[in-house]
Amino acid sequence: MWYQMYEVKYMNTITLSKKQLQKFMVNYHMINTSHNLHEKQGVMDVFQKIYSIQFDPLNVVGRNSDLVLQSRVKKYKESYLNDLLYKDRVLVDGWDKQMCIFQTSDLPYFSRVREDRGHAEIGYLTHRLKLNVLDYVEDILDHIKQHGPSFSTSITFGDIQKNKWGHSKPSSGTLDYLFHTGVIGIRSKKNTSKEYDLIENLLPSYNLIDEPFESLEEFGRWYILRRIASMGLVSSKSGVMWSTFYISSKSNRMKLIRSLCDEGLITKVYVEGLNEELYCLSESLKEVNEIQKKISFIAPLDNLIWDRNLIEKLFDFKYRWEVYTPIVKREYGYYVLPILYGSDFIGRIEFEMHRNNDNLAVKKIWWENDKMPTAAVQKKLDTALKAFHEYLMK
Repeated sequence: MWYQMYEVKYMNTITLSKKQLQKFMVNYHMINTSHNLHEKQGVMDVFQKIYSIQFDPLNVVGRNSDLVLQSRVKKYKESYLNDLLYKDRVLVDGWDKQMCIFQTSDLPYFSRVREDRGHAEIGYLTHRLKLNVLDYVEDILDHIKQHGPSFSTSITFGDIQKNKWGHSKPSSGTLDYLFHTGVIGIRSKKNTSKEYDLIENLLPSYNLIDEPFESLEEFGRWYILRRIASMGLVSSKSGVMWSTFYISSKSNRMKLIRSLCDEGLITKVYVEGLNEELYCLSESLKEVNEIQKKISFIAPLDNLIWDRNLIEKLFDFKYRWEVYTPIVKREYGYYVLPILYGSDFIGRIEFEMHRNNDNLAVKKIWWENDKMPTAAVQKKLDTALKAFHEYLMK
């Protein structure tokens, strides 16, 4: 095993340098490595490794989920993900770390999360939008039963309500509630518009009602291991990377982490020069793949950088997504992607919005420490830009 040459304090504890952990993280996430990921099977291989990819509807040069996959799967096409979601139905839209895409086979395990999301949606709609969502549930379900799969734009019940956040349509809020509680699912998407159907019509072979875990703690163990697998290396500190039901509580989280450490399922990682305890799946320390000197563009919500504070400490690379930052306060740009060269973040890049058969246009590149690339790195960049353009051409 590659880590055996380094100091191991105990069976479940290891000390590594920042450089070693940089390589570990990039290798774990299958970026710039010798992993051989192709076509739809390559997409499934990614999900079987990191389980969940965050979804975001913004589309500048592809949505976040497609950007995550294009950095890992050779000659990736958006149609691969669309087919797996809405034709093969082996992937599904659902709530994990915020809105995500994950394997359909995982859906039964999220019953507690769906229940929690239902309560959250009712609270949000009642207190913020003054909407009693339960008033419209039966009307919407009857509409879908009578008319079949329906786009959200074709379902309208109740009067549009004005509030200090804008305008809200009661049927839209109710659809969100029914989706998050698992009563309906997404049959297809047309741009940002969703076509909904009853979940039993979409996934007739899945029982989403019965609780598969005997206790809340058993669910928590599963969820902790899953979240660590999604990130590769984690800090126990609270943050958006630990968002969602149960594991967002640090007391719940640490109790489970200590137990899983004692069992040897996860390993405590100390970092030379940093006063911080990190954790990874013990089995992940066995992985060995060559990191290649190539360039990849990393999605703004990529699993690799879910914990941006940790990335800053390990890679000396500070990245903040500035989409929702006022223009005058932005340090870089609206939709900026990190540039990863081998296992090093060497800069960031902003593309012009790309549509249809447009040529790929770069707005600006910022190199770390204003260090201009060598001729060899520039050549790698040209190759990466060509591959990125091919991905965008669908």
